[in-house]
Amino acid sequence: MKQVAARCLLCGKTYDVEEDHKDFKKLSEQAKEVPSFICDFCSNRVRHESDEKRKEKKPI
Repeated sequence: MKQVAARCLLCGKTYDVEEDHKDFKKLSEQAKEVPSFICDFCSNRVRHESDEKRKEKKPI
């Protein structure tokens, strides 16, 4: 199975992205030494923070 070492844009961690990952084709086509993407953890964190921001504040 093929792998590409890629770095997350938000947290900076380096991941070994395998062939079955959704972004593998995009990462393998990048002409950079270390391709970049947004990891699943950071993607979920940003989505959670935006959902929390949209909620109404509870009255005290």
